[in-house]
Amino acid sequence: MPGLLQTFLLSAAAASSNYRIDVHSHVVPQIWKDAMIEAGYPVQNGSLYADGFPVPDWTLEDHIATMDSLGVNYSTISISAPGVFFIKDPSKAQALARSINLEMHTYTTQYPDRLGALCLLPLPHVQESLVELEHCLTTLHFPGAATFTNSAGTYLGNSTLDPIFASLRAHNAPVFIHPAAPGCSAVSMGYPVPMTEYPFDTVRAIENLLLTGQRARYPDVRMIFAHGDGALPYLASRIAGMSSMPFLGGLSVSESMGQLAGYFFDTASATSRVQLQALKEFVGVGGLVTGTDYPYVPTTQAQPAVKAIQSNGEFNASAMARINHGNALGIFPRVAEILGVK
Repeated sequence: MPGLLQTFLLSAAAASSNYRIDVHSHVVPQIWKDAMIEAGYPVQNGSLYADGFPVPDWTLEDHIATMDSLGVNYSTISISAPGVFFIKDPSKAQALARSINLEMHTYTTQYPDRLGALCLLPLPHVQESLVELEHCLTTLHFPGAATFTNSAGTYLGNSTLDPIFASLRAHNAPVFIHPAAPGCSAVSMGYPVPMTEYPFDTVRAIENLLLTGQRARYPDVRMIFAHGDGALPYLASRIAGMSSMPFLGGLSVSESMGQLAGYFFDTASATSRVQLQALKEFVGVGGLVTGTDYPYVPTTQAQPAVKAIQSNGEFNASAMARINHGNALGIFPRVAEILGVK
């Protein structure tokens, strides 16, 4: 915990609309890259590729330096897709997840007032994920967990994941959701999967959470979806309308719309005027949090994007304070405790 003077300074800084918490940044440990290479992910011209996209070079020092250049005061760190779900053996998947979680914990101990780690779960292996979640939250004191829209084809909404949501609820722990490649690789037409299929996979997961009733069973679990919630703001009314049809459950349109808009969405790759205006109408300022997607989004793109949020969204200083840090502190009580912010 920070000392009294540092606590005072952090509290004063957080009162400013410019204090920035980045909920969507990634680390790229070498042990993770080595495991992907061993599993057969391609290496082209010296770069490892996952989902048709190069896995960027990363160091802890560069991460902190980039935070400084982007005006980010604190970041939650996580592992991007494909996590560890490319490992089919449950015990091996958990072993790799544990090693990565311990490494992320080491990063946070080096920069305790700059970094907080989100637990990597070895889904779709539920029992192993429950063990890892318990270890991260109670032993390592991570502020939350991170997972994916789907893990080797098991989508959020699948009833096998109910124990994960029950554990998150019991620990009052939030979860960050990053998109992953869908099982049908042909839909990307040979282009990098993150270009369009990541946003669409976010829609698939949220649609499944609605139609299976899993979100209704765990409405109090705080969930952040990446990239401005993908394409959902544009498709929500269509999904809610069709969900009201008897053969899809006859759900209430208004209740479905409320549920679809009942998540938090980060601003990574969602900083244009069109996107932010749609998000303002769909979820409101209270549902937005800052995300950069570093290092997958290069600094040359992230810097102007972060600066454009206020003008493109036509947000006043009070709204920017909520987007930059206020909402995140409410989502992550552990981060508020670490920073000494009330």
